[in-house]
Amino acid sequence: MPAWARPTPATLLYLAVAIFASAPAWIVKYPPLQDMPFHVATIRVVHSFGDVAYNFEQTYELALSSTQYVLYYLAGSILAYVLGVKYANVALMCLYLGGTPLAMRSMLREMGKDERLCLLVIPVLVNVMFTFGLLPFVLGVPLVFWGLAAGLRHFARPTRNTALVLGALAIALFFSHPFTFFLFGVGFALMFPWGRVERWLISGGPVVPALLLVIWWTKTSKAGQDSLGALKGHIEHAPYLFSFSQLTTWTLDIFHDDSDEIVLLMFMLLVIVTFGLSAGSPDKSKPAARWYAFLPAMCIALYFLMPGDLGPVWLFAQRFPSLALITLVPALRMPSGGRGWLTTAAMLALGYHATVNTCKHFIEFQLDEVGDIDGAIASIEPGKRTAGLIYDGGSKTMNWAPFLHYVSWVQVEKGGMVQFSYAHFAHWPFRYKHGEFPPPGTATDTGPRPRWEWTPDQVPIGELYPYYDYVLVRGNGFRPPAGTFHIVFHGDRWIVFKKD
Repeated sequence: MPAWARPTPATLLYLAVAIFASAPAWIVKYPPLQDMPFHVATIRVVHSFGDVAYNFEQTYELALSSTQYVLYYLAGSILAYVLGVKYANVALMCLYLGGTPLAMRSMLREMGKDERLCLLVIPVLVNVMFTFGLLPFVLGVPLVFWGLAAGLRHFARPTRNTALVLGALAIALFFSHPFTFFLFGVGFALMFPWGRVERWLISGGPVVPALLLVIWWTKTSKAGQDSLGALKGHIEHAPYLFSFSQLTTWTLDIFHDDSDEIVLLMFMLLVIVTFGLSAGSPDKSKPAARWYAFLPAMCIALYFLMPGDLGPVWLFAQRFPSLALITLVPALRMPSGGRGWLTTAAMLALGYHATVNTCKHFIEFQLDEVGDIDGAIASIEPGKRTAGLIYDGGSKTMNWAPFLHYVSWVQVEKGGMVQFSYAHFAHWPFRYKHGEFPPPGTATDTGPRPRWEWTPDQVPIGELYPYYDYVLVRGNGFRPPAGTFHIVFHGDRWIVFKKD
């Protein structure tokens, strides 16, 4: 290999740590991430839209320009040519879990700070937003740090290559998710060389195309106009006392037991110890690094000042506590000498413990709770319409509802149309064709009633029969009248009904 491409021993060590940190993405076949089936199914629709075997064109039409976070699905579709759809999604999750410490390491080096600090971020990567399955959102996190590293590199030593890399990362961030693009924009502005007026144009020029994309999106897309309208409206935040009480709920409260709270406690203690042991250590960080501290501070402030929902965006304020924990790490200082190595060992130990604890819970979920979903999917014919009635969406291992969207696994494997789906939302990359909305909106082109997926007991038989070919059921509650549906599969925890 040429000298410039040879990895150093330190780089190989960080890469090994990153691979280990990515284990929750590949340790089980069905990670307990609530919205993950949605996103894998969306990759399938985008990737296989023209394949007649999946029969997507009968019901849907692509609308890739409707969503700002199309990067996840396009990247997944490209990877699917080599890995297949499921493993393409695994690769993207690995990019978040393993890529975030590597990206943070790159930024720390450009800030003149100790790169070992990046190890501290590993325990807080499997957080509430990740287990909610907000995968396009979390994919943008490593891109934020790579983007800021590219920005600092361009500010210090501007070349055509640094400009191209910075511009490409800014555009990638725009198409990853609005939250992470906003986070990058704030960090970029905080560390921008404002004191050198003669460098403004060359320093800021590479991000201009991304800013033009923001204007285009807010002016031309319905999702962008809805979001802009919500920001211009009256914003009411939750009471401060209530927000304080919910802080742990929106950070690492992911398991039913106390192991996640213990990880959070150990993380905060290690933050305090790292801060204390760094007293008296030489500070080699660059001046731009001091302004970075406003980024985690802004995340905390927005959690208290913004509403829980904003226009079409669900979980708005609740996303900022996890971002605050992640962005807090580069704001710290690393102790020097033996104290630094002691702190490094503690960071590695906590990262190891947190990752193993997550894998242990994921394996327990896979073995004890998933059941025979593969057998249920195998009993469904390709290209058909399938409704999912999830009466038992909860878990004894995980918080929230990891089974809520499992009908999307049918779409991943067999194609066709499934419900519940986000295809009626303006921000989704595919949507129903005119006149192809499922009941009760077939004639009116309206989506299902709010919380359709959460209340299967309220779905009348008239919405299911005769429109759907199959009904995938988890739990008890579906008793179709005679002459409508009959059982074709009854396995561990799953039942499949076929239309008579």
